[in-house]
Amino acid sequence: MAPGIIAVDIRHRSTLMRSDWFGTAISNPGFMHSLLCTVALHLYIVGRGSIETILHHRAQAIAAINAAISHSDVNVGISDANIGAVFNLLTVEEGLLLPLFEQERLDEDQPNQRTVHMNGLRRMVQLRGGLMAISSNRILQAFILWCVEWNPHTRPEPVWHMLTEHQAFYSSRHRFFRGAKSINTGLY
Repeated sequence: MAPGIIAVDIRHRSTLMRSDWFGTAISNPGFMHSLLCTVALHLYIVGRGSIETILHHRAQAIAAINAAISHSDVNVGISDANIGAVFNLLTVEEGLLLPLFEQERLDEDQPNQRTVHMNGLRRMVQLRGGLMAISSNRILQAFILWCVEWNPHTRPEPVWHMLTEHQAFYSSRHRFFRGAKSINTGLY
């Protein structure tokens, strides 16, 4: 990514992870369980966790996400927290594609969970008004852009459909974004 588009905190002074990311988890059970699911996945990969813990937190996150989507206030279903929870589950499903999990046969009961989460994320961002409309949580904007644009499982599908029409074209000097719409998240 070009540093002018999404800043990288090389000096470790940003509080965005603590305030925007973990702060959201404190107030939202779906987001919290999705984060705990990513932690459980990491622990499993390094040999210190169980598949049951991953599945428990994934199920809890999915239940909370579905409850938010079913809420009478449509804004609850497309809140930063709910979009972030779906994003986190998408990253978990990507992790579960690792050869390490082949013997677990995790998709027997729920096949295509990665596709379900990707399509859900796309739809939620679209209902929100595009990626730029998630301006209240800039780190979520950046994570979604990075994941969707640079993930080999979601490519060659373009991320540009998540962006709104009024966004400016990015400079043609950056070869990855020639002729494509981009965002300026202004992380700092």
